[in-house]
Amino acid sequence: MRYLRIALCFSCLPLATLVRAADDKQEERQAPEEIPNFNQLDEYIYVPKSTLSLGTRLFLRGPRVTYGGQGSNPSPVNPGDASTVGIPNISRTYIDGTVYPDGRTVPVSTGIGGSINGPIASDGRTNTWSYDTATQLLPDGDIAFHTYSAEIVDTGVQQANGSANAGVELILDRDMGKLGKHATWSMTMGFSIADIHSSVYASVATQELTLADTYDLFGQVPPAPPFTSPNYVTQTVFGSNGTVVAGTGTANASQTVQQSILIGNAPLNRTLSTTQIDTTNRYFTEGSYYTLRAGPTVTVPFGQHLKLSLSVGPALLYSGSTFNVLEDLQVATGVNFSYLYTRENNRLVPGYYADVDLRYQVTETAGFYVGSIYEGAGSYKQLLPSGTDSSGNPLFYTSKIDYGSQEGVKGGMTVRF
Repeated sequence: MRYLRIALCFSCLPLATLVRAADDKQEERQAPEEIPNFNQLDEYIYVPKSTLSLGTRLFLRGPRVTYGGQGSNPSPVNPGDASTVGIPNISRTYIDGTVYPDGRTVPVSTGIGGSINGPIASDGRTNTWSYDTATQLLPDGDIAFHTYSAEIVDTGVQQANGSANAGVELILDRDMGKLGKHATWSMTMGFSIADIHSSVYASVATQELTLADTYDLFGQVPPAPPFTSPNYVTQTVFGSNGTVVAGTGTANASQTVQQSILIGNAPLNRTLSTTQIDTTNRYFTEGSYYTLRAGPTVTVPFGQHLKLSLSVGPALLYSGSTFNVLEDLQVATGVNFSYLYTRENNRLVPGYYADVDLRYQVTETAGFYVGSIYEGAGSYKQLLPSGTDSSGNPLFYTSKIDYGSQEGVKGGMTVRF
């Protein structure tokens, strides 16, 4: 019996081992997950390092421009060159009139029982012309027509300060660290655009050339100017007894009559004369210039919200402009005519800048600023071809745009990120 109990105990050992293993697995499945421990990690707080500024700028004076040079003011009409003076029936235009080929016609047989209108045989006259002023009628009974041209011979220079101009700017600052106990410094890059506007009127010495062509009126006296031949006139019809002939209804009978005054179809002679006068030139430049600049900026805080910053460094200007000269000529006949020369130019000009800003931080990331600007740069010249002189040599107007020193004010908003 005692041996039987010992045998039963040994036989239960495997079953106990299995039950214990099952209990261990059950406890492992039901054990709660441990909470991670973050106490050994450092805290991370993002601090803005960059500032973007967007604002407007107002320069109190634009670039200074100096003008000079000579030019020609050609005639706006065409009387024909010297070789055509004796040639009849050529279209000629003048400041104070016109002379065109003869417009008179006669019936010409077609050879098949009909006829067409064809030009009359030349008799040295034309019926197609016009004149504008009574002073063209000469005491000897002829009539004169004129053209005018001029050569600007002034050797002086005209200088104009550029008008105040507005622009926009975009600036990016990147914090680089501290300077001393309170100040900080940063690297700054900026881009801006501003207008160029310069204009000056000047009285300039001018050599005026007057061309006068004289035509034969064959003893006729033309109607008062302005007059154009042929001229069509509507007139009332009178009967043989001197009474008005009645027309349709209550209207009197009328007829249209062609009124033609004949003059020579080529000039009798041509004269050229020169006169020294003063005329008016307007020199003006329009355009814009772009400035790219970079340099260090030092910032000093005043209290919790105010900061004063100073930035200096090199700059590069790209200037694009249009140079214009408008010549204004007042001639003896009272006619005023102008001629415009124009040319586009663009240049790169090195320079420098200095900005002083007072910034106010409304929040940690937003604020606004006001400040002053000082920019300086070089200069460049422009040549504007302006015709030829009386000897055929080329003429030029010149301008010099000087960005020497410009002052202004600015303001806008800032965003830190």
